[in-house]
Amino acid sequence: MTLLVLLFWLLVGGTLQGVMPAWRHMGQPAFPILLGVVIYAATNKKFGYFLLAALIAGVLEDSLSLVPLGSSVAAFLVAGWLALRLRTHFFADKVSHAAWFGALSAATATGTMALLLRWQGLLALPLRDALWRMAGSAVLGLVVMPVLFALMRGLERRLGTWEGA
Repeated sequence: MTLLVLLFWLLVGGTLQGVMPAWRHMGQPAFPILLGVVIYAATNKKFGYFLLAALIAGVLEDSLSLVPLGSSVAAFLVAGWLALRLRTHFFADKVSHAAWFGALSAATATGTMALLLRWQGLLALPLRDALWRMAGSAVLGLVVMPVLFALMRGLERRLGTWEGA
């Protein structure tokens, strides 16, 4: 049942992320909805669910954009690894902690994508603009993650699959 719930949120997240326009005010970062599902899996689920969520979300995000297939998978794995390392120090069910997880993971994923695309010669974005985009992603992550975490946790509680306290 946990796998079905994650797949549901990945499909909803991919749909929302594909429909919502990029936030043009700070470097045009996309709303980190798929990343939020991955970070939720990293902080609240077993490691295997996190890996599966990162793989599916990365393929979905790359399919919706012009980046090479697999680039977002790497970015999601790096951001998720960071969340895995920090989850013992933070409680993802608290709004403030979910907000900080969101800001940190969104900035990390955006920075990882910028590094990967620059390394492949596909990005001509100056460092200043890349940092601006990372800041914009952090702001979006700060706002989106607590809402997404609450929705995901609420659905799991309604279905009886919540593994937390």
